[in-house]
Amino acid sequence: IYPFPRGISESERGKKMKLMKSLRKRMFSVKKAFYRYALSENRPCPCGKINQPSLFLGSGRIRIEKTTHLGYFPSPYFYSGYMHIEARSKDAEIYVGETTFINNNAVIIAEKASITIGARCFIGTDFHCVSSDFHGLDPHRRENYKSASVHIGDDVFIGNNVTILKGVTIGEGATIAAGAVVTKDVPANAVVGGNPAKLIKILPLK
Repeated sequence: IYPFPRGISESERGKKMKLMKSLRKRMFSVKKAFYRYALSENRPCPCGKINQPSLFLGSGRIRIEKTTHLGYFPSPYFYSGYMHIEARSKDAEIYVGETTFINNNAVIIAEKASITIGARCFIGTDFHCVSSDFHGLDPHRRENYKSASVHIGDDVFIGNNVTILKGVTIGEGATIAAGAVVTKDVPANAVVGGNPAKLIKILPLK
């Protein structure tokens, strides 16, 4: 894995691997700090545990509970990607509840509305959640578009590569299959999947 010269002893190899691991950790810490303090223009309060470099943008309010995790190792895109969290307009708000884990490369953008993610949620890689169309369908009136708040309840499990669009409410305990594009409300304890997402089944309550 590492470019060590041939004939190196196991003890020397161990020392070099330890050194490279320490160097990697330090460089990654610098990258995280650069994203948060040099590139970001928004300061979430409170702010959760930032594991992957995270960019916080916009003039709205961002609140991430202290027990929430942004990014996860080992998991895809941990070193190569970053989290994009943006409350684009002054009236926009993003809130993430306690003990929620959001995996690497998430994109969460609220514009003229709010995005709320409940407590104890598990969210996979490449998660996209937006509260706006951003552009209208009429090519001559692109500036006319709609925004609507998104609400994700507690204990929701969301797979990899899921997109949640404006105005959607996801009930508590729901499961969203990998690759789903959610355009309509999801009942509590439901399993949905597909593009657009459709109901697969309702999980029995215990």
